[in-house]
Amino acid sequence: MKRLTAIFAALLLSLSAMAQNDKLVQFGVDASVDCFLSTDNLAFSGGLGARARVGRIDQWVNFVGGLRYIYGPRLSGFQVPLMVNANLLKGGSVSGYLGAGYEFDFIGTYYGCMKFQAGAAWRHFDVRLFYKPYQGDLGAGFTYYF
Repeated sequence: MKRLTAIFAALLLSLSAMAQNDKLVQFGVDASVDCFLSTDNLAFSGGLGARARVGRIDQWVNFVGGLRYIYGPRLSGFQVPLMVNANLLKGGSVSGYLGAGYEFDFIGTYYGCMKFQAGAAWRHFDVRLFYKPYQGDLGAGFTYYF
């Protein structure tokens, strides 16, 4: 338990030191659209939610988590995406990233799946395309960070 407490304290101290120049954690609102390709007819769903990004766009790695509600003919319910983004292209005010993670949900017997994404992030905006292979879901999302 002491080791876990020491690791947690070291992590908090390093994160707070990194946040001296700019916000390390940002909260935002998210909107997305999902297109389920695996069905006979294309099925679209819309999602609204809240997101948190840990890390700045000038850093190599950002962690993104959130809560969203998806509504549509194929899936309706709450989802919890947890993603890691690697900022591979970094500019002065924008970065391009590739990311992967898992999106949990509690809809019937479906408990989530892997999610891959590519996008661009600015200080207050994030635009991305994502793909969930298990569901055959191709989508796009937009987040505004405060």
